[in-house]
Amino acid sequence: MLAIIKHLLPRHSEAIFTLSKSERNTFFKELIDSSALKSEFYFLLVVSIFITMAGLLKNSVILIIGGMLVAPLLSPILSISLAIVIKNRKVAWRAIRIFLITTILALIASMLIGSLFSFKTSEMEMIQKFSINGFDIFIAALAGAAASLTWAKKNLSNLAGVAITVTLLPPLVTAGLGLAALDYYIFVDAIKTYIFNVSGIIFGSVIIFIILKFQEARKRVIAEIAEVDKED
Repeated sequence: MLAIIKHLLPRHSEAIFTLSKSERNTFFKELIDSSALKSEFYFLLVVSIFITMAGLLKNSVILIIGGMLVAPLLSPILSISLAIVIKNRKVAWRAIRIFLITTILALIASMLIGSLFSFKTSEMEMIQKFSINGFDIFIAALAGAAASLTWAKKNLSNLAGVAITVTLLPPLVTAGLGLAALDYYIFVDAIKTYIFNVSGIIFGSVIIFIILKFQEARKRVIAEIAEVDKED
């Protein structure tokens, strides 16, 4: 698979998809550390939920984008991709556990906070815009690839632009609001959007991780995770 991917890439792209040992180790440390369930992780999650919910309730795109920039949802998803690439069950279980805890907490928090407000889902324009099609999944895969590469290659850019390319927190918060309003259809549509976007990100980032040869750094990833978990 790696040979096929490399064959499809232009020759001058080789430098872009090459990491030094230092860059690779820094990426592993930052990704694993940022996806750990620490107090600052929970704080950012709650803050991002409040901002995103305010944007949905007020039909404000600016607030929704602000919430997406703050949300720490990307790192747990990329951790799942890394676990897939290095083919380690313990790393995979850790990543999936953190992802599920984050998702469930965000959903419950959104439902509880939403129950404090009086609103009608039929009057919320931003809620009505969640839909799923092949193009959306393709965009999610591209976002996953871009997020992986820009995080690993510090000279390319930052993650701000990538964070607002694919919707993660808005559909999750919308699902929580659907539960608060007892609106089953809104809940299901939002959860489907969230799952498909997550799947697309995982697919795109797995491809980039394979190209970057992260599968050859299995021992380093495991050691880094052990170190971070020890600190917790």
